Amino acid sequence: MFQRSLVVIFLFSAVAIAPAMGATPSPAASASAAAQAPVAYSTWSAGATMQPGLIPIAMKAGAPYLVLSGAQLGADFIESSVPSTGLGGFGPAAGEPYVAPARLFRFERAGDKVVLRWPNTFAQVNATTAQGLAVRESLPNSVLAVVPIVAADPDGTVVISAAPFLGDVADFQAVFDQSIRNPAHGYHLDPTRAFFTSTKAFPDNDVLEVSQTWASASPDTIDNAPDPRSLEIGITYNIVAAPNDGYVPRIADPRVGFFEQTVLDFQNDLATPRNVNYVTRWNFAPEHPGQPSNATRPLVLYLDNDMPTQYRETVKQALLTWNSALSKLGILNAIQVNQQPDDPAWDPQDIRHNMVRWIDTTSPQYGAEALIIDDPRTGEEINVGVNVDAIEGSALRYFHYVVAPVRGIPDTKANENAFEQTYLRSVVLHESGHDLGLQHNFIGSMAYTAKDLQNTAFTHKYGVGTSVMEYAPINLWPKGTPQGDYVQLVLGPYDYYALRYGYGYVPGAKSSGDELPTLRRWASRWADPTYRFASDEDASFNFGHAIDPRVQQDDLTNDPVGWCAVQTKMFHNSLNAIDKSFPQYGQSYDEARRAFGSQEAQYARCATMAAHVIGGEYLSRSNKGDPGAVPPFSAVPRSLDLRAWHQLATGLFSDAAWTFNPKVLRLLSYSEVSSLTGGGSWAYDPTPRHDVSPAALAAAAQNGVLNELFAPLTLARIDDLSTKYGTNATMSLADLFDWSNASIFGDVRGGDAKDGVVRRNLQVAFAKRLAAMWIAPTTGTPSDASAFARQSLAQLQHDANVALGRTGLDEQARAHLSALSAIAAQALEARASIN
Repeated sequence: MFQRSLVVIFLFSAVAIAPAMGATPSPAASASAAAQAPVAYSTWSAGATMQPGLIPIAMKAGAPYLVLSGAQLGADFIESSVPSTGLGGFGPAAGEPYVAPARLFRFERAGDKVVLRWPNTFAQVNATTAQGLAVRESLPNSVLAVVPIVAADPDGTVVISAAPFLGDVADFQAVFDQSIRNPAHGYHLDPTRAFFTSTKAFPDNDVLEVSQTWASASPDTIDNAPDPRSLEIGITYNIVAAPNDGYVPRIADPRVGFFEQTVLDFQNDLATPRNVNYVTRWNFAPEHPGQPSNATRPLVLYLDNDMPTQYRETVKQALLTWNSALSKLGILNAIQVNQQPDDPAWDPQDIRHNMVRWIDTTSPQYGAEALIIDDPRTGEEINVGVNVDAIEGSALRYFHYVVAPVRGIPDTKANENAFEQTYLRSVVLHESGHDLGLQHNFIGSMAYTAKDLQNTAFTHKYGVGTSVMEYAPINLWPKGTPQGDYVQLVLGPYDYYALRYGYGYVPGAKSSGDELPTLRRWASRWADPTYRFASDEDASFNFGHAIDPRVQQDDLTNDPVGWCAVQTKMFHNSLNAIDKSFPQYGQSYDEARRAFGSQEAQYARCATMAAHVIGGEYLSRSNKGDPGAVPPFSAVPRSLDLRAWHQLATGLFSDAAWTFNPKVLRLLSYSEVSSLTGGGSWAYDPTPRHDVSPAALAAAAQNGVLNELFAPLTLARIDDLSTKYGTNATMSLADLFDWSNASIFGDVRGGDAKDGVVRRNLQVAFAKRLAAMWIAPTTGTPSDASAFARQSLAQLQHDANVALGRTGLDEQARAHLSALSAIAAQALEARASIN
């Protein structure tokens, strides 16, 4: 997995501790030496232990110092700071790129002090011009610290303490603030328990590793440490030589999905907008650009020795897959994969080594994740890697609890292992695409039909989507239906297309601007479903932002509504047959509960997915004049909205959708655990109920969909559709409320006593939602929606009262109808009293 808001940084954890270094003086203690003049370097260096490298590191009295040459003062470096140990699933894992961005970094002398500064890199400007002066006056830099020079040499060499790196350089405080909402249970950095653990100097980078203790007087969330009041976090700081290799940045295009470094063009006052987005990519530098030739700067990836041996070949082949696309661009031997040498002198923290690592957590957060550090000035990648997080268990569960029972395949260890390797290959293929700069592509499933995906010959050649950067679910079809590959194992046509944009040679171009005419032509095929791109932002449906139903995660085929109809039926049948496979003789009933939970998650995914169609519009990224281009907005036809609603009515809002085999439900218990050694939620975290409640599962899924459909932004957009497409061309608010009332309340007027607990709960919850929309609508709710809510409440009150006048109602039906009538009446009376 990988978020669009990727912070491109890279880090790997320390592999050794240096006990001799001991505790290091705090920044405050070091600052007390500020009044002392620098001593002669020859005097100070006596007795110091030197580590030669990019910036020599001197160890003296157990503390690290940086020895900067005169040429390095004011020179450009790149600094990254991320955790080298994780929080076991409660926050960033080791090397996870969500803590701090990679930033330009300088050591600048100011008298007898050195300023550790992050220069502002947001402006693209010639520093010697008036515009350059204006930028320096207008945009602020950031300062990490100002430290005294402890020793100096006439040749310009200065020595400074590394103590500022004991502080919260990475702003790890923000990690805790985000994870732990209640300040009373928060964490703070204890500077008395911060110390350096290791320092390393390599030709292209320096590594400073520290141990920080984050303390809480009242912890209540993180429970996988021996004492949650005290969490030891390793932070690794990397100071890297900034590239100066003549790299020409490539300007990104929103029609093709690459991660981007954004700068502001202040040199050209006619630029509209000022934003310039540079592609994040590896600089392969082929020997003869435009001709088939070897990469002079190949991307060499190393499999860390912590990776289990049985997965190494699978991971290697996944990584090498990208050579099939790069070789077509004339870049030969671009990706190379080696096993980490069994050599103590070889260090994975050398920035020249791009690592693929295996991560273990008590609470797995993702299948795998790409780690990237790039030059914030140009987007040129300096180092990349992949963390694989507990993928073994994830893949195994997908097979054991989903594929085997649905397809009727024998659940053998050999089959489990084969599927696990296949799944791992797909995950690594996706993450290594991020390493090459590619964003997610969540429209990549829409180019293929169901018959395509049931054809092994087709999926072997083209995949289950047009891109490995899609979030594709397991391509699973009911027993008796032809079955293609379960997951994406090859690059899709979009991947070849996108890599051409990022890495293709543009003849005669000597600057980024020279490339633009060719690049714009290369990016012009968005209208072709094979080459479409849309990423995370366009898949954010929860609060009404996303509107294009073609841009979804975990869907397949060019007809997601039809595909989901097949999937819900398939999984419903499989859920009802769990007792035939789980548990096996001698196993606990936890196996049945886990199997049910895994399959129900797939079922709920499709039961709710049709909601993304409702009130939607198709978005086009094409430029005017592109082949087959259409305007940016076009209508989702009302007929498709109605079809999607039918899927919701039958697969989500009905009692039948959540009615399961009672024999199965009676199996779904869990084993209790009583551990004398402690452990938190990861060891034993029982649900309040011993059983699994279909009503609770239904309510969670239904509430999520209703939150999306009745979000103020969704309601306002549906209310506006007619202004673009005319009356009846698209659905309206009247349709939304009419369809909802019919699907949820049904024949309330008839006093139908057949509704079960799922339906009754839904009706009460929806009645309360209507009441809130009328009495105290959420900010942004259009007045038309409030009016329809009032009308719906009035109709509900009338229908419930009519039903209550009938004879023969049982006690449950009468109580329920009375509650519905009361909710409607109270809401109508409350608003009347307010007015």
